[in-house]
Parts: sequence; C-alpha cells; structure tokens
Amino acid sequence: MVSKYFKIIIISILLLGVLVPVIFFSFYNQTEREKEIDLWYTYEGGDVIEEAIEEYELLNPSVKINFIEQPSSGWLDKFISVAQTGNAPDIFLAKGSWFGELADLEYIQPLTNFLLPTEETKFLPAAINGLSYRNELWGLPLWFDSILLFYNKDLFDTNGQSYPQENWTNVEFLEAALNITDRSKPVEDQIYGLVWGTISPYMWPAFQYGFDHGPLYQGGSIIVNDSASVSAIEYIYDLKYIHRCVKYDDSSSSATQAFITNKGAMLIYGGWYIPELNELGVNYGVQVLPKISSTNQRITPMVEVKGWGMSKDNQHLDISYDIIKFLSSKTVQENLLIEEYKVPTLKEITNSPLVQNEPSILTQIKQIEFSQYYPLDPIYNIYSDFMRAALIFTLLNHEDIQTTLDEAQYNIEANRDD
Repeated sequence: MVSKYFKIIIISILLLGVLVPVIFFSFYNQTEREKEIDLWYTYEGGDVIEEAIEEYELLNPSVKINFIEQPSSGWLDKFISVAQTGNAPDIFLAKGSWFGELADLEYIQPLTNFLLPTEETKFLPAAINGLSYRNELWGLPLWFDSILLFYNKDLFDTNGQSYPQENWTNVEFLEAALNITDRSKPVEDQIYGLVWGTISPYMWPAFQYGFDHGPLYQGGSIIVNDSASVSAIEYIYDLKYIHRCVKYDDSSSSATQAFITNKGAMLIYGGWYIPELNELGVNYGVQVLPKISSTNQRITPMVEVKGWGMSKDNQHLDISYDIIKFLSSKTVQENLLIEEYKVPTLKEITNSPLVQNEPSILTQIKQIEFSQYYPLDPIYNIYSDFMRAALIFTLLNHEDIQTTLDEAQYNIEANRDD
C-alpha cells in the first residue's frame, strides 16, 4: 500500500512539475500579448503614423496599438470627460495649449524623467520649450505648425503684380491687395486681394505683434486691450470696410475656397494647407508675412508645437514612452515632411538636404523664426473664447473697439481659475 501511494505522490509531483510551468508560461505569454495601447491621433499625417505603428508592432509582437482618430473640434472637452472616468487614451497627439490645461488638471504624465539628456539635445530647443510648462516637459515634439502668406500666382500674373517678398511692409501688401481686388463683377465672381479668417483668435495675435504689442503671453497673463491691440483691429477693420480688399465672409473655409477658385489673391493660413494645394494643382507660392511700416515690427503669427503625450491612466508607461519615442523618430519626421510638409523638430533633419532643398519648408522655418509661441498656460483657452467674441463684435457688428476689448480683458481675468 505504501508503495502504491508513494507512486501516486511521485506521479502527482511530476505532473505538477509539468503543468505549473505550462500554466505559468501560458499566463505569461497571454499577459505579454495583452499589452494593448490606445492611441488618439488628430491632424494630418495619419497614414504615416499608421505605417510607423505597424512597423513598431512587427518589432514588438507583444504590443498592440489601437490607432483611434479624433477630430480636433471638441478634443479637449472629450479628453477631460474620459479622463474623469479613468478611461483616457494611453498615448495622444495634441497641441501645446491643450497640454497646459490637462497638466493643471493632473490628467497627463510629465515626460521630464523619461527624456534622457542625450535624447533632448537631438530636438530643437524651441520644440522642447514649446511643450514645457511649470518646469516640466509634457509632450514629445513631433512637428511645428505656423501661419504663412500664400499667394495665387495666376492672379498676380494676370494683374501684372510682383509676387510678395520677404522685405514687404504693409504698404506693398495693401497695394497688391488693392490692385488685384475686383468688385465690378457679380458677388459670386468678385475677386479680393486678401482672404483669411479675420474673426479667428488664432490669427489675430499676428497683427497685435505687428503693432508693437510684443508676445501674446507676458508676465503670466494675456493683454488684449492695450493701444497695440486696438490698432490691430482698426487695421483689419480698415482692410475690410475702408479699402474693401478683404472678402467679407470671415470663415477660414470660405477664405480657402476663394483662394483655390482664383477669387482670393493672398491667403493667410497654416502650412498644413500645402499638401492640399499641391494635390489640387493650384499655382501658388508662400512667403513670410510683411512688416508694419510704422512700427518696423513684422506681422508675427503664433507657432504651435504638436507632440505626443501620455495620460495619467496609462498602465504601461515605459512601453508607451518607447512608442512615442519611435513615433517621433527621424524616419517618421522625414516621412511627415515628405508627405505633409511638416516642419521637423529634430536638429538633424532641419540641417539635411531634405529640408534645404524644399523652398516651402524653408519658408515655413523662416516664418517660425519670426514667430511667437502659444502659451501652455490654460489662460489661452479662456482668451480664445472671449477674443473670438470680441472680434465678431468689432469686425462684424461694428461695435466700439476699445470698449469691446476692455470687456474681453475683464472676462479673461474674471474667468481665470488661479
């Protein structure tokens, strides 16, 4: 009997010796396969990023990345909503001003301790600064976005007008716009020298700066009711209603449509529009925005740095950082430059023939050198709401400029949560 039970015990031990490792490794492998990362993607270049994700998954079979496209409209509110329930995406692409608000709400992870000093030196300092806030880095820079002056070569040629030059002031700028504007035709066929989204708070700081306001964000605040701000709106108002060389429909979609249909000679818009113009076969050029002659300051748009962030809900921080590092690499940025004309954030690419031999990229870089950067401070989002209303009141409803800007300033300060 003893021998019989002894044999049973031995067999049981042997079976356990086999089953335990099998169960363990089966569970381990299952765990490895279940490392899923949710990634929210916004803006252009989705095809480039999806290809890079496929390559990463081939190199890392235990990782599955769920590529989820999100519209930019309502993005911030949606992220906050899902973050409140603990379901924020592990990784996301966002613009600088979103990072600041999410950081203050403690919904995202700082990247300061992830980015090694040797890695940081590979990025342009402006790119790192553009995603830094409260002494922390919140995003890994992917590209720069800025505003440019596009010009329709066909309309300039037809009117015998010289193309915009880097040394232009508002004098040459206005002269060209007036020479090309033709309101003698029916409304639907009228041609305007200049088109842009005049009620956009994204565009307006460029004119503020031109009238010697200085940077949008100064001393921890945003000032919108100083004399430079008044002059900036007066200038835009005169272009629209005195010189009548700006199309009255103030939306960006109307402006871009006018430009591609030869009804708008100059367009103030973002570099992200270049691929579409190329695809449509529009005969266009790009130039930096002119100076204001009375101040000798250039009309200076805002620059945004788009970058990768990680949420507080992320359970795989090391893997996620490895992913965003891969998705910010030289190869990915080069592909975004080639496919989408995105301005890279890596020094190595900026100095490469790929950039130096591409005039539209060089012009974007030059404009960025002249430009200012959006603050990550959440006050920008408050400013944006009230300033859009102020632009509508003054440029469309013809309300008093100083009074309207004073009200906007009051509301910006009153609604700030310090």
